[in-house]
Amino acid sequence: MWDIKYKDKIVLALRAKYEEKQLEDQPIGKDIRIGSKSIPLHRESFFQGKFSMQLPEIVKDMGALERTVKYRSENRPQIIKTDRSADATFTFSILPPGDIAEEEDVLEKLLKIRGDMKRIWKQNVFYDMGKVEADTALTAWMDFRAFCLDGSLYGMIFLFELKEETVLGNFHCSFSKYDIWKPAVLKLFTTIQID
Repeated sequence: MWDIKYKDKIVLALRAKYEEKQLEDQPIGKDIRIGSKSIPLHRESFFQGKFSMQLPEIVKDMGALERTVKYRSENRPQIIKTDRSADATFTFSILPPGDIAEEEDVLEKLLKIRGDMKRIWKQNVFYDMGKVEADTALTAWMDFRAFCLDGSLYGMIFLFELKEETVLGNFHCSFSKYDIWKPAVLKLFTTIQID
């Protein structure tokens, strides 16, 4: 016979999954559902107002020392936003002209990046690719699992174009939380506005 506590956990998990599915198709508002929590959003402007995007209020600028420790390369992202535990992190960089062919659309550019990543990091597991349309931007994205010393990370690389520049973004969190973050991040892409 099943333990009553075990049955309750199953019912609660199924109920939470049902609520998550119900909210999946609803447009984004003043807050966003991340797992079972509703997190307020705020609009953030990047790169001297070149574009803006809504982000959860729980993500803030990463401190200078923390940036240096976590991203040891001199070629670290230009903007890094993270939550208090530095688990869920968004990064943004403007790619230098000539890094990626200008005439390709963002999905073709992302396919090339994915191919390069597969050659360099053979241990990574690559999942989906897609594109999300916002009012003023088309965002191409791909997701993957990366392995590190203390476990594994869920990563989502995304690209969109400004007038004459390409923005490379990255979202990553611990792999155990990917299922609560992935739908939220995909919804956040719909809030990108190119100014």
